[in-house]
Amino acid sequence: METNTDSEDKIINDLSKKLDEAESEAKTWGKIIGRITRYETVRIGEEELIGVDIAFEDYLNSEITKGQYLAIRGITRPVIMIGQVYSITRADVLSRLGIRELTYPKDPTTIITTTYIELQPIAELEKKIEGGDKIQEIIRPAVSPIDPQSPVFIPKAKLLEKILRIPKQGITIGRIFSGGEEIEAKVRLDEETLKHHTLILGTTGSGKTTLLKNVIISEEIPKQTLVFDRQRDFVNFMIDKKKEFAVVMPVSEKPNPKVSIQDFVQDFANWYECTVTSIKVNGGFVDCKGTQVFVIPYSINFFDNFKTFNRITPYFTSKASMYWEGIVNKTFEILGAELHEFTQTYVGEDDLALFLRDRLRPGDLISSNKISISYPVKITKFMSKSHVSYDSKSNSLGINLGKAFLDSMDSLSLAPSTKEAIIRTLKAYDSYGIFTVPGTVDFDPSDVFSLYDNVIVDLSWVMEASTSVEAVASIAYKILDQIFAWKNELYVRKQKSPLTLIIMDEAHEYFPQTNQETVSKDIVEGLINRIMRLGRVRNIGVILATHVPDDLNPLVLQLSNTKIVMRNDTHVLKSIGMEKFDDFLRHAIPGLGIVDSIDFSEIPIKTVLPY
Repeated sequence: METNTDSEDKIINDLSKKLDEAESEAKTWGKIIGRITRYETVRIGEEELIGVDIAFEDYLNSEITKGQYLAIRGITRPVIMIGQVYSITRADVLSRLGIRELTYPKDPTTIITTTYIELQPIAELEKKIEGGDKIQEIIRPAVSPIDPQSPVFIPKAKLLEKILRIPKQGITIGRIFSGGEEIEAKVRLDEETLKHHTLILGTTGSGKTTLLKNVIISEEIPKQTLVFDRQRDFVNFMIDKKKEFAVVMPVSEKPNPKVSIQDFVQDFANWYECTVTSIKVNGGFVDCKGTQVFVIPYSINFFDNFKTFNRITPYFTSKASMYWEGIVNKTFEILGAELHEFTQTYVGEDDLALFLRDRLRPGDLISSNKISISYPVKITKFMSKSHVSYDSKSNSLGINLGKAFLDSMDSLSLAPSTKEAIIRTLKAYDSYGIFTVPGTVDFDPSDVFSLYDNVIVDLSWVMEASTSVEAVASIAYKILDQIFAWKNELYVRKQKSPLTLIIMDEAHEYFPQTNQETVSKDIVEGLINRIMRLGRVRNIGVILATHVPDDLNPLVLQLSNTKIVMRNDTHVLKSIGMEKFDDFLRHAIPGLGIVDSIDFSEIPIKTVLPY
């Protein structure tokens, strides 16, 4: 019969064995530096901290710092728990004894004391054996009890990445910043995470652009990138990295009008110190320091976007946007009816496109000048109507498009404020000179991305001609609309397409807060929904960066499931629930940040330089 003493001996032997196993496994995963304290109760619960005792020699060799990641290997439950150092306590022997001396003599022997740290538990790994030898790994929040004397160790990168749920494959955005230094453990965003979109928040100089460059150039997963470049940072970067790419070059015909693709491609080559090598019907090739770049001079064709003009103008008022399509339809109806009287044939939108497509601009809708056209059908009646007239000397028709447009607005009984808003918008856009520019070509995403993985929209040319936010935003909206249409067509056809990453800095200017007076909520949030919410299943991922999140549309914050917060002001950190990192982020050096994602949360990182 087993006695109590035998039973106790068995328990002690089992515990001794478990302790040896815990130490052995801890050594395989890292360097043991201490043990869970024996001198206080160890609690696992909300807001609880775990006490750890570190022998003086281990303390000297480990260089423990606040915020450092440490691991615990449990004894009775063989879990490995990850936590961060919350506080570090050092005390002299005299302090422990409660003795205060008046002379303060030097005595190094009295500082050979145990160091006490508090560890904030984060997550744990448990291995369970199922179905014979099959081992199942379970990663979960820190919920298991931890025994006193459990070994505490500095974990290897592989273990830390696993328990923090960092994907094995993905774009490396940085290394974990543990206790004031970079360690080997990497932070990656995999394809699924990227399709749930990323928002980078940081002040000027915090490292946002460097991070974006690293994403663009990474070859760790198959992808395509479309980058909106406002200051030529990314074009210069790709040239320096000798990566072949295509440039969509939105241009303005003001103040120096060009007339050909050759002119615009030569302008690009001159600015970037490149050499034009050949001109094609859809763009031109330039050689930039040994890097081949395909340049596509681009403008928005106004006639092609006449009906949907309001969809690419986020700074239209909501009421103006609501009436726009009706006004356009009425304009076509008026012109078609009068042209029919002249030609005795049906005149539809396709017929109007034959002679208006390459000539129509926003200013024509508010001008009293007539557009002269040579209509291909014989004129049977020589007459003059309100909006169309015939010139027998030149055998041409004159179309007063502006009057037809204004009469269309009047026929719909628009409020004076709405009418004024439309006219004001058309005047502004005509002054930008970004529509139907001679010498430009269309941008076809399917063609360009079939040849290049990286496409940069070089907005600097438009920004030099006009500092208007509206001009740049409209170009971006049109191109984004084209990207979505292309990806949607592939989706409908059930054709597999690679991940397409859309990268935009200064996101608050593209997707601003909305109000009824200056910015259309329907247009802005409609595009956000298409690109971000519907874009996920179409293999679109969006990476946005801004330094003024207060001006950013809240829908972007809602749909960005990964947030990378870099150096920022206290009020910004509070507004996004990151106030507990105020000390870390308010004066952070460039590249430091906190990452919060769908798989892992609140990991401090140091971004890596583009390789």
